[in-house]
Amino acid sequence: MNQPPHVLMPVQINSWKLKSIVGAWLIVVVALPVCGDPTTAPPNVRQVRIQEFSKPILAFDIANGSDLAAAALSDLHVRVWQLESGKLVHELSFEEPETDKRLKDEDDVEPISLRFSPDGKTLAVSFVNAIHLYNVETWHEETSLSVTGEDKPRPDIKITPARPELTKRTPEEANAERSKPVPDINQTMRELSALKARGDGRTRIVTFEFAKDGSSILASYCRSACYVSTQLGLQSIWPTGKDPLRLWNVSSSSPIWERFYDPKGVISRVVPLPDGRSFIAVNSELGHCTVGGYDLGAGQTRWSHSFGPCLRPPSIVMLADGLSFITNRIDEANRANVKRHLYRYGAIYDTNTGEKIVDLKKADGISVADISSDRRWLASITWTGTQFQIWDLQARKIIVKGFPNGWKPTPNCVLNRVRLSPDNHWLVVGCDGGGEIAVYQWAGNESRSSLSPR
Repeated sequence: MNQPPHVLMPVQINSWKLKSIVGAWLIVVVALPVCGDPTTAPPNVRQVRIQEFSKPILAFDIANGSDLAAAALSDLHVRVWQLESGKLVHELSFEEPETDKRLKDEDDVEPISLRFSPDGKTLAVSFVNAIHLYNVETWHEETSLSVTGEDKPRPDIKITPARPELTKRTPEEANAERSKPVPDINQTMRELSALKARGDGRTRIVTFEFAKDGSSILASYCRSACYVSTQLGLQSIWPTGKDPLRLWNVSSSSPIWERFYDPKGVISRVVPLPDGRSFIAVNSELGHCTVGGYDLGAGQTRWSHSFGPCLRPPSIVMLADGLSFITNRIDEANRANVKRHLYRYGAIYDTNTGEKIVDLKKADGISVADISSDRRWLASITWTGTQFQIWDLQARKIIVKGFPNGWKPTPNCVLNRVRLSPDNHWLVVGCDGGGEIAVYQWAGNESRSSLSPR
């Protein structure tokens, strides 16, 4: 559904210190010194359209150097389309593998992720255990990254038929079944948890990222029933002790190394640093997680924070130098501090040591955010998902507040996704569960004539 162009109005807000750029548990930002001309005019954002999908969004990305965007939907289709016109360019689909339906809740679907390569010429899509790489000009699959056999279920797995057949029992069998004691809720949940932790024998990809030069891919896997809930927008992760992180060589389609970091956890977020020699990752255990720094060459742990509570893994948004970063203060949100909601707020840490440099000032909260490639602007969604904001990191203040024109928020669909294109030409915000996104043209001061604020 197209919407009339809508120009966001800049707002005047009191100045704030750099320490309050972010303050939420879902955002990790590598911090850079602010540079440039602080009198530079703000960017202009103009709403172009609202794009409606028929299913919830599981993953989204924008290609560098074009207006191509890709969305992975809960029906296991990937739609590649043009941001400006909304025209569908290509569609990929994947078939859900048969499994034991007891492992999945009613709204659970297979996880599917996607990333455009840094040069925008390749679209990588992960499904079950494989990462498929497609040429965006021909849509030919150039290669896939997978380990043979990891897409196969265990021999003893009970496949649920599409049309289950009722089995007639004898009177003796019926009487024996009735005489069994009824399990209590605790016993039932323990049995269900054990079943999900064991999974169906397949290895599934949790997340992956390209290295900065596109030559390698970091991918994390889980071997339990790690499906995605379309209702909650969360991926369930049941650590098995055998959940690997792998670094893949794209040209040879072979793994460079494989690591197992925590028998009680799964690597749920990875971001390679600009130096090409290290990466930051989030390690998730049941109900809590931690952030750590790792060597990319061999995968060794360089440092790790202590564990703290988190519902989902913090996002990671990289800046250029990689000398410091901002993450949520989950390691400080212990039982004594949990009522202070420290997990919503952040602090600056040193990338090399993981030591905290300074706390960030508490703000209204940020649920998710992205950074412009010139490192000048931060686009974020507020903690409650009621609006998005654009921060001027040089002037140290919010310069734009907005909500999509024509969008009708509901309790079940608030803003929870934001993405800036690598070339700074597009801004997308949306609601994953509702399958809706709003597309904005984004222009810096070089394009003020076409997108002048009112």
